Amino acid sequence: MVLIRLDEVTQEHLETVFTFQIIFGIVAAVLFYISRPLIALIGIPELVQITPAICALSLIVALKSPRFVLFERKLRFGYVAGEETLSRLAYAVVLITLAWAWRDFWAIVVANFCALTVRSIWTFSIAPMTPRLSLTHWRDGFSFSAWAIGSQLAQFFSQNVPQLVIGATLGLTDAGIFRLGNRISTLVTTQLVAPLQRVIYPGLADLSRNTDRRDSAFDQLNELLLAIVLPLAVGIALVADHIIIVVLGYQWYAATQVIWILAPLKALEMLQENVRAASYVEGSTKLLLIRNMILLILVCILMWTGVKFGFTGSLVAAGAASFAALLMTLTIAKRYGRRTFFGPLLVAWRSIVACAVMTVVVIAVSRAFGTTEHAGWAFKSLEDVPRLLIVFSTKVILGMVAYIGTHLILWMLAGRPDGFENFLLSILKRIYRRYSHPNKTKQDQIES
Repeated sequence: MVLIRLDEVTQEHLETVFTFQIIFGIVAAVLFYISRPLIALIGIPELVQITPAICALSLIVALKSPRFVLFERKLRFGYVAGEETLSRLAYAVVLITLAWAWRDFWAIVVANFCALTVRSIWTFSIAPMTPRLSLTHWRDGFSFSAWAIGSQLAQFFSQNVPQLVIGATLGLTDAGIFRLGNRISTLVTTQLVAPLQRVIYPGLADLSRNTDRRDSAFDQLNELLLAIVLPLAVGIALVADHIIIVVLGYQWYAATQVIWILAPLKALEMLQENVRAASYVEGSTKLLLIRNMILLILVCILMWTGVKFGFTGSLVAAGAASFAALLMTLTIAKRYGRRTFFGPLLVAWRSIVACAVMTVVVIAVSRAFGTTEHAGWAFKSLEDVPRLLIVFSTKVILGMVAYIGTHLILWMLAGRPDGFENFLLSILKRIYRRYSHPNKTKQDQIES
């Protein structure tokens, strides 16, 4: 993060960052190791067993070439895409193979080890540098990094406190149901949008160094993010029952209510990524730490209150915590873009209205198919599967048509302003030109 925002990066900066990586890796490994007595208090022996492995993983994370970050700084994301693809592919292959062979949680540990090793090898092979320990430029990034690390730790705990509190008070079964629903809710926001998140911070940093368009770019990023994430999250919530029953089984049906509550809120909460990137560019990492610490305290209070009313109360508390995170994000966002409280949401008003229309259409389709028994949701036999797939496909197709159609109609009624629609149409035009006039496309590239 420091290398991306600096005006100029030297070899000494790279060596200093590499040294800090090693120091942080060692410190994290030591903290994990000395925490074994505290982990033992949870009463799950397996957690104590994997502690040495976690220590080793902390050291492997540190072995990454700092020079590789310069590709992101220069907005060259091809090698970054290779890093993500290879590491995730290695993780998936190793995990599936070992899980099938061992039937044990150690498959996850070994898969993480292999993925991080592949990541380290890739970064040093693409961006080679001789590892050398130096703290010459520690002043250029220590304060920024310290506040940023504290902010990320506070955010990590605030995101995981709901599951921990539910597991500690209501039991592991409810914790598992909540975890499953929460993971599906964040599937779109965390996994599918991860490449976009990787671009946001370097892009804003580059604009801040070379232009005065940071505020307008911040608004455009908010509009783009919500236009992509919000319909996907709302769509997953609308068909959550189908996904759970077909993929996981009826015994996990309780996780659908988790998705109904959290998926839309998690999508709106993704605005935090843009706010965090803008704060990094500005150097306001201390403000992020304060925000996340307040949020962590608030989440703890809400969850301890919510679990007193059972699993439903804990879901309401988790939803309230996510809503509080959104409000705090909007408060900080007043420093950028339109500089109004609802500015980050208003720039995507067409996406919000289109999502509302999509929701009405999908609910109407669901009622048209009848009750849950008629729709085949009970999933009592294989004969129910075709009917269930028909309902699912109809909802998805009509939902997509409703969202895209409403979006385009509102855009044309608004006078075709410069926004997400232009971005989408420009991509479609490029694809059309590439496949319909390949020779002309090559000539255009040569001329440009």
